[in-house]
Amino acid sequence: MSFKENFKKESQKEREKLKNMCWSDRIWYIWEYYKLHMLAMAGLFLVIYLIGNMAYHSTFETRLSYIVVNNTSMEPADLDSFNQRFKDYMNYGKKDLISSESSLYMQHSDRASELEYATMAKVSALVASQDLDLMITDQLNIDHYMALDAFANLEQFLPEELWNRIGDSVYYAVNSEGQTIPCAIDLNKTVFPEETGVIINPCYVGVISNSVRTDTILSWLRFVLEEP
Repeated sequence: MSFKENFKKESQKEREKLKNMCWSDRIWYIWEYYKLHMLAMAGLFLVIYLIGNMAYHSTFETRLSYIVVNNTSMEPADLDSFNQRFKDYMNYGKKDLISSESSLYMQHSDRASELEYATMAKVSALVASQDLDLMITDQLNIDHYMALDAFANLEQFLPEELWNRIGDSVYYAVNSEGQTIPCAIDLNKTVFPEETGVIINPCYVGVISNSVRTDTILSWLRFVLEEP
């Protein structure tokens, strides 16, 4: 007897056996004798789903990544709406991502909390992996990270027209070599705090020195500065 005929015969026997059972016995029988097959199929489908999901998300691209540190507002910041307006401004689609976070806190005190340690570790990891473009924070953190050369020299980084536009909104801090560098822009003179609900005084934005998303950063700064 061929394999096909044998398989057909065995399948018919199984159907007849199940047909003569009550529902509870059928469920028990199927689970008892076919659970390994069912688990194997479930595992296969899970693997296929995970591979498909990874392949789909690999088509997404992060266009900009920024963090807000030491927001003192009692309400959560509404970065999503602001990010969406920027995406519209850039004609970005669904697969163009703007990554942002506003629940970070750092004071660099002698008795740092677990939250501060977690924030410092996260910032370090993002910078090391070149996954951070902008930091929006207070003077304390601008000074701290400029001393570590974390921010770009804005006079060198910005095109002349944009550098001339920011005028007295520039903040200067000292780098690791003791040089005073223009490294941040005051956002309190823009619509960013009002539209997002972020409260930081003063509210500065610095460009991370090893960022590779230069064009998007410049577009974001123009977007913020052009808004009435």
